[in-house]
Amino acid sequence: MTEQNGNVTMEQVAKLAGVSIGTVDRVIHNRTGVSEKTKEKVYAIIEQIGYKTNIYASVLSRKKSYCIIAVIPYFQIGSYWELVYNGITRAAREAREFNTEIKIFYYNQFDIESYRAACKNMVDARPDAVCIAPIYKDETIRFLNRLAPLTIPIIYIDTKLDGTDYLAYYGMPMFESGYLAADLLVGNDTSVKKVVSFNIDGGVSSPNDSFLKRHIGFQAYISEHNPGCEVLNCSISPVDFMQDIKICDAFFEEHPDIGHIVTFNSRAHLIADWIELRNVKNKKFIGYDMLKLNMDALRKGFITTLIAERTDNEAYTATISLLNYLIFNEKPARQDNFSSLDILTRYNVDFYVNVNTDKNTRR
Repeated sequence: MTEQNGNVTMEQVAKLAGVSIGTVDRVIHNRTGVSEKTKEKVYAIIEQIGYKTNIYASVLSRKKSYCIIAVIPYFQIGSYWELVYNGITRAAREAREFNTEIKIFYYNQFDIESYRAACKNMVDARPDAVCIAPIYKDETIRFLNRLAPLTIPIIYIDTKLDGTDYLAYYGMPMFESGYLAADLLVGNDTSVKKVVSFNIDGGVSSPNDSFLKRHIGFQAYISEHNPGCEVLNCSISPVDFMQDIKICDAFFEEHPDIGHIVTFNSRAHLIADWIELRNVKNKKFIGYDMLKLNMDALRKGFITTLIAERTDNEAYTATISLLNYLIFNEKPARQDNFSSLDILTRYNVDFYVNVNTDKNTRR
């Protein structure tokens, strides 16, 4: 094997180990996201060729700094967006070692003007890279067009905008997750004639793209496998508990025969509250995301199934991918990096550990 050489570079280690430069960096600094098998391979190469180079030398000698901006909604403790925030800030701590600052610009997800203001501030800040949750499709495209001449890399989280120029997407396959929800909820049971989808009332704001894609996937399954089933829609408030109870009371008083429920957002616990309060039985209920409130309701049987991803890990990986692109010119292996669709029930929920499961505040 190669003799020990103090001039061996990290790039050579990566090539000989058959991994990326970023992976070598994570192994050397004992960061997460690398399998034990890969770690052993990298350490073996390092030992064999005598890697002694200061891995930061080439980066720090340039004295160049970078700025990555993440654009996400404001959040309350215990919410979906807190998980996203946790992933981004974990990446930010690592980015500081590479003269890179990660800033977060927030917006009200139910206020398009707030989103426009956050995007304008992002563009005006002239970032080196952008990580964005593009809830408002048309507005996102408009602002990304302003960034296009600057060739700034864009990574999407939560949902992606097809037909736009982006470096990568990290998150659920939205259409497929909606298709899966329909299979879990209804399947080929032709006796199910009606299903209700509880949606969040965003006021004057249009439904976001992730909701629309899930809904389309759900409806596609119903059309193919159970065309006699009708999907009804009912809107609830994201913040008014008593109003939501009244809405659910009124809906099920009008439709007492509906026993199948779905939500295409992370707030399944709002409907679960009504089910628990009214001691409702025999409702099959599919929701999304590993929030503590959702998982508690799942354990109690008020939610039947949760479709989930490791949200904080997805946000972390997305942000680190931008860092690797800026520092090492390392592109993600794929443009669309879809997360696994974990199916949680009351019988396996305790095997899923999430960094946010000790939080218990209503969204």
